[in-house]
Amino acid sequence: MKVPQSLRKWLVFHFYVDYAFAIPFFFFPEQLASLLNYEPLDPLAARMSAAALFGIGYSSLMAAKFDLEKIQLKLRWAVIWAGSGTIGLFWGALSVDHIWGWIFGIIFLLFFILWFFYAIKLNAFNNK
Repeated sequence: MKVPQSLRKWLVFHFYVDYAFAIPFFFFPEQLASLLNYEPLDPLAARMSAAALFGIGYSSLMAAKFDLEKIQLKLRWAVIWAGSGTIGLFWGALSVDHIWGWIFGIIFLLFFILWFFYAIKLNAFNNK
């Protein structure tokens, strides 16, 4: 089985999306919160979330070069990350009832669906 080129492109795209959010949330959380009308925003939580996005985004960029076995591993934990992130964001959106919670939840859901699709396609959940 071969790693699809489309997955490699999605992994690179994922890197850019994560960094597009991580950079402003890490360096300018208060200004971004004001711009997005998302106040109050905890700058500590924003920077910790950005740090997670830096890590997962960079791992996606590196994974774009992986062989099948390593891609399967990447997909297993990407499904867990995106799935738990989706649940957490939607749960939080219900608690605070703010549009950005729903928007970020939808973004995570779309990535979850994408990673889950490729994980199934590449048999990433088979025990080895």
